[in-house]
Amino acid sequence: MSHYINPLHPSVHAGNISSYSTLGAANQVPLPAAPSAFLIPNRRRLPQTPYTPSGKWKSTSGRMQPLHNPIVFDMKGYSKQGFSMQELYVRGEYALEQMMQGATDQVLAHAPHIRKITVHIRWPGYEYTEWARPIEVVTSRGPITRAALAQIIALNFARFCEKTQMERPQSPHWRIGHGSITFERLFLVSLWNPFEDAWQADVAVDF
Repeated sequence: MSHYINPLHPSVHAGNISSYSTLGAANQVPLPAAPSAFLIPNRRRLPQTPYTPSGKWKSTSGRMQPLHNPIVFDMKGYSKQGFSMQELYVRGEYALEQMMQGATDQVLAHAPHIRKITVHIRWPGYEYTEWARPIEVVTSRGPITRAALAQIIALNFARFCEKTQMERPQSPHWRIGHGSITFERLFLVSLWNPFEDAWQADVAVDF
């Protein structure tokens, strides 16, 4: 069973404040942060294969745009522990501002040429299910905020879980559905950029 942390009044653990910055671009593929010691002992990182385009497309086009550093989603006082997708799904804007570190940061404002990104879900055992959805990152209020982006990602995972919960995965270890992994057990750690406009979520699961 998941260990619950009060999201509105978390205690701060010494040495556990994030100093991460999302600004700047990387010259190499910015893989998710190295596995950290989750405070919850039954929390595990979901293994995913990075998105790459077909070999033919990649060989003819090459890499056209610089890659961007991961965008992290921390609960205040809990660095690199992940943020409950269930909370992202049900909470409003004001509540998330109280709960999330840097909730109102315009995380892609440093890249004004980016108007849209595509989020890919590559869940182990369900790779046959193609999930690639566009996200508009420039809104009527300006560049998208960290909290708003996190909510859209959580919505994508909620829909993905709904779609796959009755399907039979190619591998049973990360099976989605009643009695296995459900949406309520998912935690969003970061969003990273494996290729051009393709982005993937770094996700943890509570067992």
